[in-house]
Amino acid sequence: MFDDEKQLLNSDGAVEKQLRPHHEQLGRATRFRRRTVTVLLSLAALVFVFVAPALLPRAPSTSDTDDLQSSAGGLIDLTRLFFNALSTDHLRTNLEYYTSGTHAAGANKTQATHTLEYFEKQGIDAEIVEYFPWLNRPLSQRVAVFNSTTHEVLFEALLREDAIPGDPASVDPNNLAPFHAYSADGNVTGQLVYANYGSNDDFNALEQAGISVNDAVVIVRYGKVHSSVKVHAAELAGARGVLIYSDPKDDGYTKGKDYPVGPWRPESSIRRDSVLLHRIHPGDPLTPGYPSTKNSQRIDPDNAVNLCRIPSLPLSYRDALPLLSAIQNHGVAASNISSSWVGGLTSKGIEYWTGPSTLEVNLENRVEYRTVAIQNVVGRIKGWEDPGQAVIIGNHRDAWSSGASDPSSGSAVLLELARVFSELGKLGWRPRRTIILGSWDAAEYGLIGSTEWVEENIDWLRASAVAYVNVGAAVGGNAFAVTASPVFQNLLYAVTKQVPYPHSNETVYDAWLRQSLATSLDADASAKSRPAISPFELNGDTIAFAMHAGISSVDMGFVGSAGAQHSNFDSFKRMVSFVDPDMQLHLAIAQVWGLLAIRLADDPVLDLCPMCYAKDIRHIIRQFEKQMRLRRSQPRWQTQ
Repeated sequence: MFDDEKQLLNSDGAVEKQLRPHHEQLGRATRFRRRTVTVLLSLAALVFVFVAPALLPRAPSTSDTDDLQSSAGGLIDLTRLFFNALSTDHLRTNLEYYTSGTHAAGANKTQATHTLEYFEKQGIDAEIVEYFPWLNRPLSQRVAVFNSTTHEVLFEALLREDAIPGDPASVDPNNLAPFHAYSADGNVTGQLVYANYGSNDDFNALEQAGISVNDAVVIVRYGKVHSSVKVHAAELAGARGVLIYSDPKDDGYTKGKDYPVGPWRPESSIRRDSVLLHRIHPGDPLTPGYPSTKNSQRIDPDNAVNLCRIPSLPLSYRDALPLLSAIQNHGVAASNISSSWVGGLTSKGIEYWTGPSTLEVNLENRVEYRTVAIQNVVGRIKGWEDPGQAVIIGNHRDAWSSGASDPSSGSAVLLELARVFSELGKLGWRPRRTIILGSWDAAEYGLIGSTEWVEENIDWLRASAVAYVNVGAAVGGNAFAVTASPVFQNLLYAVTKQVPYPHSNETVYDAWLRQSLATSLDADASAKSRPAISPFELNGDTIAFAMHAGISSVDMGFVGSAGAQHSNFDSFKRMVSFVDPDMQLHLAIAQVWGLLAIRLADDPVLDLCPMCYAKDIRHIIRQFEKQMRLRRSQPRWQTQ
């Protein structure tokens, strides 16, 4: 196993495996101390990486961020002017455009051109930057249950999503067949085994329960860990293939009414995803560490360390029902492992068991790989005092379908920020530092566009980038959520206290704190006195900026109703019917995103908090030690 592969599984619970006691108590204590020291040193290095670029000295200035010198010689409240210039009508128009059709990676050049022309219309210098990564497209897929003795086919999955009357996105002729980006091409057959969410801990629990997945086809639920982790863990356990389905307990009818009556995932909805091992490294797998320009040297796919080697497919829960029925009363009852292994299909008569089934499952995944041109759009608003320093704001543009929430809500807001920054410019405002606007392509495949751009510009970014602020899915619900470097804590709190929360007397900060308290499991009293800022989850376009270039980064948005993610039902109709009918959530995230960018680009002295980083590290270590003590006190399969 590669060291990077070990690191991948460490993020999903393998740290516990490495620390598991094998000898006497003294040996356990010694290993724990060594591992804790390693964690401390690693975290200290991360502090330097994230904080150092943002603390570079800045040229002094006597101007004030909150005041704008008008041509008449008076002072204008910049924040108020910015808020007043934002328009829900423009946001709706932008969203309607971006959701007008399926726009997958490498197949949305028309939208790239529109974005470029929109930037240029606002007087923003902009360009399209092309890269040429290795991408796959679906050819044919099949999932069938059959009797290996009689060869009788007992069930064949539909592998399609229903048409929704009145929702054109559900019948777009360009909609993609269900598949996984970077899934292995193959045709495999085996007995079926259920592995809960497919985490490393889940596969360990199966092993402890005496259930082997060797040569099996594994079925797992979406959620908890990234799809790539599920497939890779199954591969390491000896499985032949993986089926990932959306369980209604996670984002379906157990949460509320499903689409088109409500926002939650309906029975035919299929969640496409990527299984690229981006935690090893994101970006084009054939140009690791350097940009995939047209003439770049490419490695052999067999040598790419971030590709899974077994086929996988996504399923609706309608297609998963007969498969789960086939393993009932075989193996171990899932509830005997943990109640958390039982999904929401019990109301459909399903009893969750591990299997293996006596029937066989055939998984066929035929995909075509080829080099495809993708288009990033990059705009620049030059700073007036320190143009060599840059604040970067970005959103990915490609989607698995029309992608109203993910990512088109963010794309709509990015265009509106470009327009409003231009309007402020007409009044005489320019940012102190340069603002760069990035519209990335191919993020759904594995953060390709942003990673390739970072790889091509990494020396300049390390020397000049102040911060990266990402909004991938701007509006997916009404709960504000942030993952960020802790140095941004004070600034994020200050900005969100200035932004009204829609349809209430609260600010976004107030709602964020209230929502954090309602969902927090943290017993630390200090953690309950402020909204939660999550440590980085290695899933978004922040990865290359933060982890490769060492740029302090933020990712944020409104989350909550994820019942259509990566399906044909993540549509404009669903958005305006159930999620954000009056575009007020779009307006709120535009205010937060834009004001944060203005503060980072304009403040003479950046309001960053290195001590917040130190406090968070201390808190994380305490939580880690507590988790390790808990895990040692229980058998592994009872810690699920």
